[in-house]
Amino acid sequence: MSDLLKKYGDYPLYGRRILHVLSPVRWKGNRFQPELDSNWKVMEDTIEFLPMCHHYILVPGRFKPGNNHKIYLHSILSKDHPYMNSENVTLIPYPYAQSVLSNRIDIGQSTFKRVFDGRVEFEYRPNQFMSFRMCDIDIDFIFCHQPELLSNVLWSLMSLRYGMNNTDGINFFHWIDCPESSPAELFPPTFFRHMEAVNLSQKSFVHSEASLEYWKKNWQGNRNPVVSLNEEVIKDKLTYMPLKAKELPKIDGGLWNKVGKPIAYNHRWNATTGRDILPNFMKGLPPEYVIYSTDKKITQPFSGFSPVSQGDLDDFGEKDEFLEGIEKEKGEWESGRFKYAYDGLEKNKDVLNSPELYADFLRNCYASVCIIKGYGTWNMSVQDPINLGTPTLVYDTPMMREVLGSEYPFFFKTKDEFQTMMQSLPEKFDYPLRDYRKDFKENLHVALLKSRNVTKINKTEGMYGRLWLYFMSEGLTYKKDLLFQTHRDLIDSQGSNSWETIRRWVMQHGIKDDPTSMFTKLHIPDDAVEAHKLLEEWKKDKSHKRPYHEMDKWSVGRGSNGELITHKNSPSKVKRDTGLSDLSSYFGDAA
Repeated sequence: MSDLLKKYGDYPLYGRRILHVLSPVRWKGNRFQPELDSNWKVMEDTIEFLPMCHHYILVPGRFKPGNNHKIYLHSILSKDHPYMNSENVTLIPYPYAQSVLSNRIDIGQSTFKRVFDGRVEFEYRPNQFMSFRMCDIDIDFIFCHQPELLSNVLWSLMSLRYGMNNTDGINFFHWIDCPESSPAELFPPTFFRHMEAVNLSQKSFVHSEASLEYWKKNWQGNRNPVVSLNEEVIKDKLTYMPLKAKELPKIDGGLWNKVGKPIAYNHRWNATTGRDILPNFMKGLPPEYVIYSTDKKITQPFSGFSPVSQGDLDDFGEKDEFLEGIEKEKGEWESGRFKYAYDGLEKNKDVLNSPELYADFLRNCYASVCIIKGYGTWNMSVQDPINLGTPTLVYDTPMMREVLGSEYPFFFKTKDEFQTMMQSLPEKFDYPLRDYRKDFKENLHVALLKSRNVTKINKTEGMYGRLWLYFMSEGLTYKKDLLFQTHRDLIDSQGSNSWETIRRWVMQHGIKDDPTSMFTKLHIPDDAVEAHKLLEEWKKDKSHKRPYHEMDKWSVGRGSNGELITHKNSPSKVKRDTGLSDLSSYFGDAA
């Protein structure tokens, strides 16, 4: 018995299978940067919260030049990354578009179907390739981090197999489409697709009440006269995913040298995060108060665009419209007052990109500042200095009060409040933040436990479900082998019918799906009383289409020695004597 089975075997979510569809927006050139991507952070949390499930992750990948039959991992994760060695995680590289606009429109149906119907091989581990078809696996939930694409993903999967209408979509909204979040008039709105995603989903997660307020603004006035917002339905469909910042290394000194009274500014340098306000608010403070920003754009004070980069909008001919705060009063800009925190460290990449440097910088600052005066639904960077004991002055907004709590002592609105507060901070500061992860985990489990993906007990599923019980009792475990015995004429047909309802039927009667297997792998636990009872009743009943006493005569499903035959590409044929193996030869349907 595996450790997972011992620990979680009785939990209803044990053995469920989840497909994670990302929204990769943080790129450096053509390389995805997961460490900077908020949806990757949320995905990491959900995987940690659900260790009893198997997770298929569509990670950014790419086709090898000149070869459209293999997709590579794109080197986004180190070889020692936990996901490279986790038995309950399968990485599926996918060629996401690097354009924010393209990702909001389409995930690429044709490519998606090629990945999931065995026509391409993908690098699921470094230098290890495989392919599979939908009859090899099951998907109980889709965790969609680009909600606009949920319908695309659902329809793509339904075109690959029957029964996908029972698969539940779970949306994670990292961004709310509303007037405040639109970077330009020509930037296409997607709020109707947001509502479509909510309607199609079992549950949708947003960061905070602020997210809901932004959402409601799409229905204010005459912007959308065709539809109205049913707040009761929305309230039932939505829940919260408050995010907790990662714990930073405990380091104090040695990497970042404190001079005067440095003030940390660990946010992007743009209008949304206070670029227009801060120069004026700093004017008049003694010279030892200096802003040190982790964003190098602070050396280019008139750059920046939010929530997307200016480069993303160049094609539309849009100009930065957020310069009025300092463009009109350039005299307020004091170049010596604003510095790049890591100036001089660019050549030492290991130190520059380390969490140790970041933690040492924040801990050694006299104070920190957070000014998010515009669009915002949550913030994790404000949590970092607070967790390290650095007093942090925060621009007072309803969203920030959700993040920090109304009792937080350093909210400000005016320049006078800011400067008075800045010059009277305590030497020691300790403010415990809420356990956001606990809230998120609880909300996630409640959403999944209320899932619709249960199968009604009917005659057809019961008949085949009992056959599956028999074949499992005879030693077959992989679903592909079970299907080979019961639906041989369909298993390799166009559509790759998975008959997932049968799987859910047997699971409802105590059968377990092994979450450490990338393929659907079922077994009858010794303590599955109901399953054993159903099996014995079926063996005694001679009225079935394939009664037990005739099974030995059913020669199609048995070999010359009477053993049950497995499918030619069955996962059971995979050699596991060397650990992870190259599976491509066993799943030969790749073009």
